[in-house]
Amino acid sequence: MPASRSIALLTFAAAIFSVESFTSSIHSVNRFQSTTSLEARRKSLRKTVAAGNNARGVNSMGGEMEPTKKTNWVPVSGLTSMADLPQEENVVKLVDTMADQLINGATNPTGAVSVVNYEGKTYCFASSCTCCQIPLAKAKVLPPNEETGGVAPRLSCDFCKATYNIRTGERIENADKPGLLGGVVTGLFSKSEKKPLPVYDLGEKNKSVLINLP
Repeated sequence: MPASRSIALLTFAAAIFSVESFTSSIHSVNRFQSTTSLEARRKSLRKTVAAGNNARGVNSMGGEMEPTKKTNWVPVSGLTSMADLPQEENVVKLVDTMADQLINGATNPTGAVSVVNYEGKTYCFASSCTCCQIPLAKAKVLPPNEETGGVAPRLSCDFCKATYNIRTGERIENADKPGLLGGVVTGLFSKSEKKPLPVYDLGEKNKSVLINLP
């Protein structure tokens, strides 16, 4: 009888060990499947993100603007090549893009941007001064100085005299003193944060001029 009990206990213990081993194996398989599934989702996400980058094939005007990590190239209405852009040197010209991201029914109904050619390079930036909100059509294009590294030209708003690095949009020291009305506006905004001027990359693809609006 004791021998029979021992055999029964051993059989029962072996059964429990087998169940535990099987359960452990299931958990291991589940962990492997979960890890594999997670990795697959990650790869799928990376492919989705890569597919969402529409910069492929765009002939960007490279060195003119600060490089951006995010790209969102949008066609500029009515332009088929860079030759269609204003060619005059050292003068601000406005170009209508009709891009939804830039259109403002009250202040910018055509989604206009400013374009300047300076020493063979083309720069693109917002159509209005970020300080006084006045259009930059009459802004002065000034040569580089120490603040712009002796490379990038400067832009001075003709109304409030706010001055920017054309390449980066950074606010720098005013190149001139504002007039009476411009001085009043400058005084109103003097205590507020000095916002940079939005700058944009330009590119060309499939007979279309594109603007990068990240």
